[in-house]
Parts: sequence; structure tokens; C-alpha cells
Amino acid sequence: MGSTPPRRLVLATVTLALVAGGAAAPAQARPGSHRMPVASSLTTADSPMTAVTPPGEATTVAGGRFARWATPIRRFTRSPATDPAVVEVVRLVNVERARAGCAAVHVDARLATAARLHSEDMARQDYFSHTSLDGRSPWDRIRAQGYAYGSAENIAAGYSTPAAVMTGWMNSAGHKANILNCGNKALGVGIGHGGHYGIYWTQDFGTR
Repeated sequence: MGSTPPRRLVLATVTLALVAGGAAAPAQARPGSHRMPVASSLTTADSPMTAVTPPGEATTVAGGRFARWATPIRRFTRSPATDPAVVEVVRLVNVERARAGCAAVHVDARLATAARLHSEDMARQDYFSHTSLDGRSPWDRIRAQGYAYGSAENIAAGYSTPAAVMTGWMNSAGHKANILNCGNKALGVGIGHGGHYGIYWTQDFGTR
């Protein structure tokens, strides 16, 4: 892939985050006393990007920029490549794709590595964004693993199980569109533990 694809926000400016009920809140809002699940999606070429929380929850997370907090709640831990939660997310993705008439995605080790490293980085450095703190985009991270066909990225934080994070993604139009895009052929899923939200999830998709 060549230059980094353009990005834009859907239903919010770059300084706002989409909240439950459709209201907008400042992107750099500080968290309250409870960790709350959040999610964000990004696609290439005219790409939408949103940050959302499940119904009934308040938002505290940035939409287009990163949100960072000074004191991590948990110490960072690595999620192994054989994490059953990763396997289950892939399975659930393919269940949803089958329902939509799309072929199953296969797991690509390069996408899985890019996804895992980004989730671990968000957990370790306590931020939530498609853009790494050093300025790298999803496409930069994916290309660094030797994969040239990255097409979309979903991220989420605070969801404790594969079923919960998949429900959050499927209840959000942008994330659902990435999951059910029949043009996506490959997937990598990564999990990082630590940071403000306790657990961070990344899905990286590709077209080959």
C-alpha cells in the first residue's frame, strides 16, 4: 500500500467523540471513577472513524485523537498468540459474516502481530486511538509486519469477553461494516491487558 489513506470522522468532528444516545462530548475528557467499554473503527479510503460506548454508559474517550491518563489501573501484560479469546473473536466474526453471506476470513499472522502489538501498546502507554503515540497509523503498523493490503481496523477497550466486544462492534454501524465487508479476506486480532480500561482489543483486516 502506498501513502496513508485519508481519515475523517463520522457523526463527529476530530475533537469530539460519539456517546451513547448520539450526543457528542469533548475528545480529551477525563475518565470517571469506573472503567467503561469503548470502541472505535477505521477503514481506508474515505474512512469513517468513531468512538462509541454501549447503551447506558457515559463516554470518556477521544474519537479522532488519543486520550491518555497518567496512572494506569493495572500493570501491562502480554496476551499470547494462542489466547482463546483471540480465537473466539475470529470465530464470532465468521459467524456474523456467514449470516451476511460473506466468506469466512482467514487469520493472517502478520495482521495478528500488528493487532496484538497495537493493543499491547495502548495498554502499556495508557491511551486509546488508531494512531500510536509515535504517530504511526494502522497502515504503518500493518506494513511494518510485511503485509501490504491492510483495509480496516476496529479497536475497543473495557469489554471483558469476546462476546461482549463483538456485541459492541456489531451494534455500531462503522465496526459492523468492517466486519461484514465481503471484500475483507484476512483478519488479525490482538488483545492487551493494562491501562485505564483494563483490556484493549484490536481487529486488523486485509484484502488478501
